[in-house]
Amino acid sequence: MLKLSKFGISLGVATLALLTPNLSFARPSVQQFNSHQEAVFEFLADDMEYSESKVIGKGHATVINLDYFVTANEATYDTQSGEIVLSGNVNAYKGNALYLRAQNVKIKMQQDYSFLEPFYLQDSMSGLWVDAKSAQYDKNVYQTEETTISTCSVNNPIWQLKASRSQYDVNEEWLSVWNPRLCIYDMPVLYFPYLSFSLGYKRKSGLLYPVIGNSNDDGILYAQPIFIAPEDWWDMTLTPQVRSKRGVGVYDEIRIIDDKDEILWANFGYFGDSNSYQKTYDLENRDHFGFQLKYERKDLLTESQDYFYEDGIYTDIAQVSDIDYFRLSNDELEDKADLQGSLLTSRLNYFIKSEADYIGLYGRYYSDLDKTSNAETLQTLPQVQYHRQMESLFLDNLYYSFDYQAKNFTRPIGYRAVQQEAQLPIIYTQSILDDFVNLSASPVFYGTQINYSNTKQERLEDGRYFSQHYRFKANSDVAKQYEDFGHTLSLETLYILPGFDDQKGDFQDIVVLPGNRQELQLSASQYFYDLNNVLVLSHRIRQPFYLEDDHKTGELENEIQYFYNYEWSFLSSIFYSHREADIAEATHQVRYDGEYFKANLGHFLRRSFADVDWNRGRFGVANYLTAGLEKEFEGIDIFASAGYDYKESYFKTWQVGFETSIRCFSFGVKYVSEIYPTLTTRGAEAKDDKYVLFTIKFIPLLSSDLKVGN
Repeated sequence: MLKLSKFGISLGVATLALLTPNLSFARPSVQQFNSHQEAVFEFLADDMEYSESKVIGKGHATVINLDYFVTANEATYDTQSGEIVLSGNVNAYKGNALYLRAQNVKIKMQQDYSFLEPFYLQDSMSGLWVDAKSAQYDKNVYQTEETTISTCSVNNPIWQLKASRSQYDVNEEWLSVWNPRLCIYDMPVLYFPYLSFSLGYKRKSGLLYPVIGNSNDDGILYAQPIFIAPEDWWDMTLTPQVRSKRGVGVYDEIRIIDDKDEILWANFGYFGDSNSYQKTYDLENRDHFGFQLKYERKDLLTESQDYFYEDGIYTDIAQVSDIDYFRLSNDELEDKADLQGSLLTSRLNYFIKSEADYIGLYGRYYSDLDKTSNAETLQTLPQVQYHRQMESLFLDNLYYSFDYQAKNFTRPIGYRAVQQEAQLPIIYTQSILDDFVNLSASPVFYGTQINYSNTKQERLEDGRYFSQHYRFKANSDVAKQYEDFGHTLSLETLYILPGFDDQKGDFQDIVVLPGNRQELQLSASQYFYDLNNVLVLSHRIRQPFYLEDDHKTGELENEIQYFYNYEWSFLSSIFYSHREADIAEATHQVRYDGEYFKANLGHFLRRSFADVDWNRGRFGVANYLTAGLEKEFEGIDIFASAGYDYKESYFKTWQVGFETSIRCFSFGVKYVSEIYPTLTTRGAEAKDDKYVLFTIKFIPLLSSDLKVGN
């Protein structure tokens, strides 16, 4: 059945229906339905006429379906073949963005095929456009001839790829080009027989941007990352590299996401030096290899309704042959490792707990990368802990808890030890002065046993220690809101009084015996907030007194943080040694984080007489000044930073550079000077490295770093 009216056409089941919501203002329109009476497309124009089997629309012709709408000066729809021909300033839109442009477009509705001449396509997310003499569209794939690709201005692009032909898969968001020539303006600078890359944000396997460089020591460097993403829940980046004067290697970075959306990150790597390179620089190791693993998760094995309702694992493992493993990676692997100076620390912690019980399993492994061997370094593998949470005992305000730990100290060379210790405190608490002050008194029963092995040289006797001591504590927490600010104050006094003790055998420095001396600790903390409850200033101070020692006063700890506003901040942390009448450790830092300007100035000092605390990373000697700045101008960013050892009078590192970028192109230059350790047969020795790094980006297609130095 075919009916022609003043405004449109109706075609039986595969219907072309006229839409005339307001006859006085409506444009003539045609709408096609499928057998389920679902709209397939709509065709509108200022004027429409019917000739034989064709509907001709003239003046602002528009074709609309669910995915896009197309405008043109004129369009003709063949009702028998299902073909639409649009001509004159054809523009196709997806959403609110221009998707493609042409002068002539043929669309076959049933075959999902079109021919466009000339052709223009633009990706609204990346800004990339494709211009071609002609294009064919078949089953969501564009085939183009004599193609130009860029993200710059269409009229005068800074860079462009000119290819003999290209293919763009709409579903896969993947663009392939044949015989592309990279041109700066109209001048060719690079040629490739073939290139392909993703234009979307979906993870796809393929080649990533290479790293190309040159060094007097290592020769020409080429590293080619290969991204592999076989599944949604894991991917990897395999990076083989070649250094022409040094050797070859490969690094493999793996990422796995679990059912809790936590990421397990791992890295494996190996680099082999040539015999001549090893001999020239007298390196301890010819083979540089390593492994890193980071993973953190709660509720690994437990459910909320179980007796043990919560557990968790924390893994930070790094085992490398030497510091060169990090430097050869051309990545930020060193930043992902727990590396303090030359000491690399690996940790593996697991806990499980209930309302009353806590069980922990820990491991800690140290590697001093300045040493040719860590066979004499003591490792804690493993440490087991059971803790009974505080519970009421017979009377109100009377509580107890219990803690048991077993530690295995091991190493290939030197003594080893297994220590067991148990602690039982009984705590009585009482509030006074209308709950402004809380008091507690606690007798603590403690015992430890340590058994040594492999003691041929040290000749150590197994140790045993039992003690009973007392802990008395008074603390107060107050808060007050003033007219212009809020203030909280916490004060605490802790006094430890020894009772009886019984000690036999040897106890090395790895063992700390609690309660074996009188100790008084005074501490306070206070915080100031503005009227929006934003922290303005914090202050913490702590002073221990050892009442039975020759050096009765411990290090004074004092920390102040001040936030002038959202941009300016100041930090001062000082450990003062009364014994040496001097500062043992200090950190000072001033930061400015503005919208277009950032700057920082820092100072860090640690003396040889500073107390050592491995758990807080307090060890070694340091004397550094650091400074840095970043300034954004219109079209260019400049930056500079430096680290200066003022005791040894040398710059540990400094760099200066700039980067300029527009939407489609970025170029940067950075000069870097740094001194870093390398492991030789004589131990760690400093190596001075200076280089210039050029960064060029043809956004979003090509990006590469070029390193030139010694």
